[in-house]
Amino acid sequence: FVGLLTEDPETVVPEGAQIVSEVWPKPPMPMEGHVTSSYWSAALGHSIAMALLERGHARHGEMVNISLQNRMVRAKVTAPQFYDLEGEKIRA
Repeated sequence: FVGLLTEDPETVVPEGAQIVSEVWPKPPMPMEGHVTSSYWSAALGHSIAMALLERGHARHGEMVNISLQNRMVRAKVTAPQFYDLEGEKIRA
């Protein structure tokens, strides 16, 4: 279970979108995971997503490809926490 940050901060990927291993091979494309939830974060000014990804914890910092109907979207694999990583706001 990982977080995803799209290269383009305004691109919100749809839930259920597949994370694939190659950019534009002929179908079927090998699937590495899928987006489980996706939202716009006003606090971050960036779209955020959560995903189930093969070997996800070992892939933090890696760029992955998300297949949409007419294009590919690239996203950075992150921890599933996006805001207040140090817990400062929750303790305030």
